Order: sequence, then structure tokens, then C-alpha cells
Amino acid sequence: MNDTALVTLAIGQRHLLNWKKYCEAGWRAYAHKHQMDVIVVSEPLDQSEQAQVRSPSWQKCLVLSQPWAAQYRQIVLLDSDVAINAVIAPRITNGVPLERVGGVISGSHIQDDLRIVLLSRLRGRDYPYEKGLSQWRQDQDAFYGPYELPPPAEGIIQGGVLVTSPAHHRDLFRHLYLAPDPQPFNTTYEQIPLSYEILSRNLFYALDTRFNSVFIETMLVYYPYLEIKELPDFDVLATYATRAQFLNNFFLHFAYDAAFMRYLPVAIPSTSTAD
Repeated sequence: MNDTALVTLAIGQRHLLNWKKYCEAGWRAYAHKHQMDVIVVSEPLDQSEQAQVRSPSWQKCLVLSQPWAAQYRQIVLLDSDVAINAVIAPRITNGVPLERVGGVISGSHIQDDLRIVLLSRLRGRDYPYEKGLSQWRQDQDAFYGPYELPPPAEGIIQGGVLVTSPAHHRDLFRHLYLAPDPQPFNTTYEQIPLSYEILSRNLFYALDTRFNSVFIETMLVYYPYLEIKELPDFDVLATYATRAQFLNNFFLHFAYDAAFMRYLPVAIPSTSTAD
């Protein structure tokens, strides 16, 4: 039996079919290479009234409490729109202490001086020049405001890839899920309260950013012309950009616009000669 599992919530036919079409082969090749199990949760873990008024994304906080989770030393919680480059990706749990939660800080895959370029294009506005990350930090800090939480210095943990331990984090994640939600319709879902709890308790372990590289954010910085869907040869240009980022990263995350997943390589290369 393997001691680590890759677990995703693919609740809803669209999410499940996308995962099967674009992600499953890479996940299974990676899991085979690193002796991991793959578990796809396709039905809600909670059917309560509370569950009905917020995104199924929240239910990742219940994964560690499932009876089958106790058999694993570590569980890697992955969004179903994460594509794995099994050829080059090392074992994600390497070096992550059991008591820590491994993850990537939002935006940290973009070079510091270009973070303002990302911010300008995300928010659709120009910012006056300031050296450093103060404007980026102000933007990230603002997400904590509606929850009346003091923003951690590190920022926000991008919740699409998390390395967890059921033995160490089960109670924390479940408590967070069951707590009253002051912002049930917030589009950041569980990301802000979960980030706060992990960071404020000094549980965070920073992974290589290539384990959670958000394609749309990279696209906005380096391939901004792909915002123009009517562009001549859009499909060709989108294919080059998507595959370049897939080759450059371990886990490529298609948060915000899963449509770009269709430009991923169809075949998953063999992992037999790569360790």
C-alpha cells in the first residue's frame, strides 16, 4: 500500500470530464512513478444546508477527515484543473515536514518586479511606479478585510495544491469547514480563512513555485495578446504558450480559465527514463 495519495474533488460532470480528458493520464503516470495513489472525489462529502450555499471547493477541508484518509502519511490536495508534467516533476512531498502544510504563495511564480504587471492586468488599471512589492501586498492584504482577519506578512496561499498530513491537519481543516462562514458567496472560497490559519500558526512550508504555476497569471504577464480571442491564429499561439508553460513547470494550474487545457499535449510522454 502507498503512504501518499493525490486527491481531488471533481464534483459535477464538467469538472470530472475535464479532469479525465486533460489531467488523468499525467496524474496516474506521476503517481506510478512516485508510488502514490490517485483518489477522485466525484460526489459531495457534505450535503448539509451549509454546503449548499457555498462552493464545493470548501469540501477539500473535509478530505482529511474521511475514514480512508487515515491510512495515508500525506495527502496532496489538488484542484481538478491541475495538469502534471510527470516526466520532470519530482516527488512533491520531498522535504515537507509532516507537521507543515506545503504550498505556494499566490503570485510568487511571477518575478517580483513583474508582479505589478500582473496586478495591473488582473485589475484592469494602471498603478504609479513604486519599487518593490508594496502595491502587490496591499492588494493581497485587502482580501483578508471582509473576514476581519489581520493579513499575514506572507500573503495568500494559492489553495490549488496543498501537501497535508491527516494525522496533523485533520482537526484544523475540519474545524475551519464547520466554523460559521462570514463570506459564503466570496469567490475566493476557503482560500482566505485557510491561508490565515496555516500562516498564523506557522504551519506553512514553501514549495517550489513550479508545483503550482497558475497559467492565466503567467499568460497575463508574458502572453497578454491571448486575452484577444479573435486574434488571427489564436489557437496556434495559445498552443505554443500553454505547452511552453507545461514544459517549464511541474504542476500547471488552469484556475480561472480551464478552456486553455485543450491546448495541452494529448500524449503523456513515458516516464521510464526519468526519475
